[in-house]
Amino acid sequence: MSRCATDLVVIGGGIVGAATSFYAARAGLRVVLIERRPGLATLTTTRSLEGVRAQFDDPDDIAMMRESLGVFENFAAATGVSGAEIGFRQQGYLFVSQTEAGAASLQARVARQHAAGLGDVELLEGDEALRRFPFLAPNVRRAAFRQRDGWIASHEASYGFVAGAGTRVEVWLEAEVVGFETRQDRLRAVLTTRGRIETPRAVVCAGPFSGVVASLAGLEIPFFALRRHRGGIKAHPLIPRDAPMSVSIETGAHWRPEGPGAWIGWSGALEEEPEAPREEVPADWTFPALVLERIAAFTPFWEHVAEGLARSNVTVEAGHYDMTPDAKPLIGPSRLEGLFLNTGYSGHGVMGSPGGARLCVDVMLGRRADPDNPFRPSRFREGGVAARQAL
Repeated sequence: MSRCATDLVVIGGGIVGAATSFYAARAGLRVVLIERRPGLATLTTTRSLEGVRAQFDDPDDIAMMRESLGVFENFAAATGVSGAEIGFRQQGYLFVSQTEAGAASLQARVARQHAAGLGDVELLEGDEALRRFPFLAPNVRRAAFRQRDGWIASHEASYGFVAGAGTRVEVWLEAEVVGFETRQDRLRAVLTTRGRIETPRAVVCAGPFSGVVASLAGLEIPFFALRRHRGGIKAHPLIPRDAPMSVSIETGAHWRPEGPGAWIGWSGALEEEPEAPREEVPADWTFPALVLERIAAFTPFWEHVAEGLARSNVTVEAGHYDMTPDAKPLIGPSRLEGLFLNTGYSGHGVMGSPGGARLCVDVMLGRRADPDNPFRPSRFREGGVAARQAL
């Protein structure tokens, strides 16, 4: 069994934990990054659609995602890893509406985005949207498009953050946190299956297992795991390879090209309830058919794709979102002094990882006052937090 001391323990080796380790190392801290699986970024990070966008509705979300996009756009320079390649495809995000209510909602949303400084979101009327994106249904009334949004290779980005941290980060794989040692209500050490790590600070970045990890310190956080799926369609000539991530504003159903095929998704496809997190999440094979019907409603070529699909041409996977009641992350101190949270991204962990990690480290080191942090975990104790759906 190992015994060591370090400035910070990061618990969880997905992209959020990797980014947190990077920013902590850049701030001069020595870090031990703990991951219970045999490799980094192998649980939820690489089961996402890997989208990155700044097109959110809330100014705080927009600010964090704009910062994150800036890092992804210049990843090699930002991390100091020469030649780092994360496959950032800036083919844009396209939100479309097919109803009067949806069109009005989209127009108001774009106005709020412009007011929050996101001036490069284009509001397109139906005819212009069809001219720019001829695969859309003729009844599309309005659309919003931002070219700088897109998707990345999240596995490569995770390893790039760790590489950029250099020798200040020590990675422990196949190591599980089993407890915390405290003294006078302050963290003293993290206890793992590989030994004790003496440290004044730790941050929980354990994705859907964050609630389980926090409970080892006697904490209950406003957090739950929720099953989500993604479907894969293998190579098909009708899928436009230069298309953006395309999303229905009415339903949230979406798709994007992936090589000669596509990823498809829709959080509303199946009724899901909060459940205990687990390593392997069983998938429901009805999911692809449900999504194909919804995305065909606003991009009709999918009807023709679906007509000839065999099961061998379709994949389906499931994982867990790490959810909070207001669909915003938990970033900042917990009730145990020295123990911090960076979790609860509610499906937006890949896209928000750089901005959220930098904020977490700034709060941890006193560079950002916690009351000025819109994602502070204490907001739920303060009241005034409304539940909302993630989109």
